[in-house]
Amino acid sequence: MINFNSDNAKLISSKDVYLGGANCPTYHYEYECPCKKGKVIYERVPGFNDDYAQIKCSNCAKKYDIRYGCGHAWELIEKW
Repeated sequence: MINFNSDNAKLISSKDVYLGGANCPTYHYEYECPCKKGKVIYERVPGFNDDYAQIKCSNCAKKYDIRYGCGHAWELIEKW
């Protein structure tokens, strides 16, 4: 069982991105993946409750799926 989530993942970088003349930024976070060879990307658009996470590591993408929780929480779970 893996314990890798938005609370304990190592943050590599974060930035605010303004897309297409928007008044509010898209928050872009990059976390180190469990095998440390790639990243987990998380983006959030305030005001729209729109969240998105993506595994950017071929090794971890084969092993894990992303599950969303309450608020802006996410975690990696092992695939069946």
